[in-house]
Amino acid sequence: MKTVYILGAGFSKPAGAPLQYELVEDIINLRNENFSQQDTIIKKLNKFENFLENQLFIDKTNFKKVTLEDVFTPIDRCIIDNVSYRGILPKKLKTLREDIYNLIVVALKERLDENDNKGYIDDFAKIIVSEAQRRVSNIKRDTISILSTNWDILLDNSLNKAIRTVYQKDSLIDGVVDYCCHVSSYDEHDHKIKPGLQALGEGKYNVKLLKLHGSMNWLQCTNCQRLYIKFNNKLVDYRRFGNSKCRHCRKNYNGNNYALESNLIMPTFLKDLNNFQVKLIWQNAGIELSEANKIVFIGYSLPYADFELRQLLSRMVRHDAVIDVVLREKDNLEENQTFKRYKDFFGKRQLNPIGDGVETYIEELKIQGLS
Repeated sequence: MKTVYILGAGFSKPAGAPLQYELVEDIINLRNENFSQQDTIIKKLNKFENFLENQLFIDKTNFKKVTLEDVFTPIDRCIIDNVSYRGILPKKLKTLREDIYNLIVVALKERLDENDNKGYIDDFAKIIVSEAQRRVSNIKRDTISILSTNWDILLDNSLNKAIRTVYQKDSLIDGVVDYCCHVSSYDEHDHKIKPGLQALGEGKYNVKLLKLHGSMNWLQCTNCQRLYIKFNNKLVDYRRFGNSKCRHCRKNYNGNNYALESNLIMPTFLKDLNNFQVKLIWQNAGIELSEANKIVFIGYSLPYADFELRQLLSRMVRHDAVIDVVLREKDNLEENQTFKRYKDFFGKRQLNPIGDGVETYIEELKIQGLS
């Protein structure tokens, strides 16, 4: 039996993370915050608001209602086609895109840093790690994995902490967070971060966390494509306000410095999934879904716009798979548009609505186990 959990923004919502439609409002509200690099952020915010008002022709009173898809899609289309957008050349559009990206990172960081309600995520991580560590005694026991559409690293950090706690109690049982792609540690001497297959070969266990849209603790070399990982830090801050280079390429290519960049997938109707590491993650996500007897959706609304994941689900989910959908509330299912989307999409498969939200669901998992 194998269970795959699929997490959306609603999973991190109780811990303070914004839903996607709230991000523009959070960005606009940065003008009222005090933080490091404030002058730099305000300059980027001015450019963003100027774009909304003068290019997208949005009234200032409606800035907070703009969706990120409507911001990034025309920018990305023009960059791909190498054409201007209302007088803004493609080169400047790329800079604008990076500026908006910076603002998203800072807005997310502000939200998450000021909220302490992360206990339920720690509990979920402990449950997942407890099941995954059984693979130490039986390498064929591959019973659980997580697919996430979130950038935040709340769960990443909790999983890593749970793994380290187990290791401190029993030094013979060690594991890794497995992003199902090739990773290196950002800190050269941190040997606890390694690819999952390497960990399994060393007699350790892996906790599969496949982040379909990238992660805020990843940086990627522009040359060798390695992903650098660091827990408890949002590495994208190092890239945007620092100067990170690939140590492997520096060693292998006579001191040449290749930059590390984020590979977050932005909210756009033109998502670029051609990055080597991203393609590897999505391929492995398909394999996980094909092996799943049970799929549990938490905090994910199955939006029509997320057609890449919808096609993956359509292609890879088995007909006999049981589908659990964790909802905020289970009342009035006939009027619940989210559940209706699931019902229409998954057809004749067994579909179970679970009410009362993510925190209650995880509390019940603690009591009942993963069954």
